Amino acid sequence: MKKSLITILKWIPAFIIFAISFYLSSQSTIQKIPVFPYADKLVHFVCFGGLAFWVAFGCNLFENQKIKILLPTIIVSIYGIIDEIHQSFTPGRSSTISDWIADTLGALFGSFVFYLVVKIITKNKDKKSNTK
Repeated sequence: MKKSLITILKWIPAFIIFAISFYLSSQSTIQKIPVFPYADKLVHFVCFGGLAFWVAFGCNLFENQKIKILLPTIIVSIYGIIDEIHQSFTPGRSSTISDWIADTLGALFGSFVFYLVVKIITKNKDKKSNTK
């Protein structure tokens, strides 16, 4: 029971970001977006990278290191497709492949950052346990 609860709780940050993303995709305009060339691509990259980080946190049940990076990337990339389709039905918004590419690259980056964070924490934890 405790393990199931922990598994569910680990997904809460990702689901909050999914919900916020869906809400923002439903808006005709989004205020306070940076104004410089390709700013929207940077926003997609950063947001989907953060989402992938938390999806990786939720998925962190696998021993295979490649799965720890690939699975969250695939999940978030598929969500990126769904998000782009959803945006195509929102007045004032558009759906582009370049946004999805930015989503997917951000997802890959976020998954990789999570992998590195876990690796660093594990290495430090192992170091501390070996010195005792």
